Amino acid sequence: MRGRWRYGARPDGEAGVAVAAAAASADVEPVQAEVDTQYRGLSEMRTPSAEEYRAIGRACVNNEVWRTAYESIAPGLAEYQRQAIEAYANRLR
Repeated sequence: MRGRWRYGARPDGEAGVAVAAAAASADVEPVQAEVDTQYRGLSEMRTPSAEEYRAIGRACVNNEVWRTAYESIAPGLAEYQRQAIEAYANRLR
């Protein structure tokens, strides 16, 4: 999906949840590959700095609408997504 925020290969996020469920940590390569796809999608509009991307990750948890959307896919997914984005942003330095 070019130019669209996504988690996983399908709009319902099922593939992303499968990657998350199979991973012990948000910084493992399959998870980081998903986050890289998301980052590249955002970069088609404007490339966020590492700190801006971290802020997006925090919004997954702190923004009630976003948190509800993630948690409706799988409990704990909002925090997991925040952790995955944080790990990715650390690589951007």
